[in-house]
Amino acid sequence: MQHLTILLDGDPKAPHQARLAASLQARGHTPILVNAPEVADRARAEFGQEVMHVDLPRLWPRPLRDALTRRLVRTLGAQVVHLNYLHPGQLIWQRLGVPYVATAWGSDLNDADFPRPPDHWQQMGALLRGAAAVTADSRPLLDRAQELAGAAPIRHELVLWGVDCARFDTSRLASAVAAWRAELSIDERAFVVLSPRQTLPHYHPERILRGFAAMRRGPDDVLVFKLHGRDAELPVKQQLLELAAELAVADRLRFAPPCAYERLPGLYAAADVAVSALETDGVPSTFAELMALQVPIVASRLPAYAAILADTRALLFAPDDVAELGRALDRLRADPAMRADMTRTARQWVLRNADWERSVDAWIALYRDAIG
Repeated sequence: MQHLTILLDGDPKAPHQARLAASLQARGHTPILVNAPEVADRARAEFGQEVMHVDLPRLWPRPLRDALTRRLVRTLGAQVVHLNYLHPGQLIWQRLGVPYVATAWGSDLNDADFPRPPDHWQQMGALLRGAAAVTADSRPLLDRAQELAGAAPIRHELVLWGVDCARFDTSRLASAVAAWRAELSIDERAFVVLSPRQTLPHYHPERILRGFAAMRRGPDDVLVFKLHGRDAELPVKQQLLELAAELAVADRLRFAPPCAYERLPGLYAAADVAVSALETDGVPSTFAELMALQVPIVASRLPAYAAILADTRALLFAPDDVAELGRALDRLRADPAMRADMTRTARQWVLRNADWERSVDAWIALYRDAIG
């Protein structure tokens, strides 16, 4: 079958881009990362794949930028572009007539937490209308993309960012879990609550902290916030430290440092429960990873989560109801049998519906359709 040359144009720091690039390279295709040297480094260091990287002009006058990009695309033999983390600057591919698949994320299309001027949404609509296909990880995101695109007859497809079920298998992680617990000074008797999402304001980490403070804790129980290495996390971390002191749980607070992808399963498996408290969201790959590891999830009750976090696979709470969050944590802490039933069902669902290789299969099929 024909091997493809794919430009990957997305967030220059996103680990998802490294994972996708490495998977495409391993299958014999030629992914080329656009303006993302850190992602290329991650693909090599964390996934063992040497992925090509190219710098495209972004700030030059449009005619010159378009001409140089067109020449470079021809030189590289690029057949299709995969857009991740959409923004108006990507309209260059539409101007150049290069087919592209657009993958929308919550922050791209969310005008509640990320208000933008009307002309931004007009450009986003134009970007979506020009796509050969649009994918997202939840039905509400696809609906929002269709709303912005208008009546254009574009293929819209639900594609989860799946999980490597072999890597995220708790039976293989005993030493990795022990290493994380030692690094974070967590007693072996502790019940560990993990906040695995980004420690940024719109992820509402303060609600998770208040929910932890409200739960019935044991003497060694801890709350761990995962840091992702972004500068914007630093003031939020300081605010959490101050709030923890106010709530008299400062000694229970831990911050896991940014880590390589290969260490992520051990950190997640060290948790007894994981919490997500967003008010608007897509479906994060984090959920599939936790479910594969059989870590119970407590999450805000959002329409986007309906397909993945059914009642039998997670406990849900109203996004602004800290008391309900605390009660959910209490239920899980007090009932190991419920945790076991919930997580067994969750892993079975992931194996059937969210395997990473199936996700890559879906995107490759869309690339071929776009080229055709």
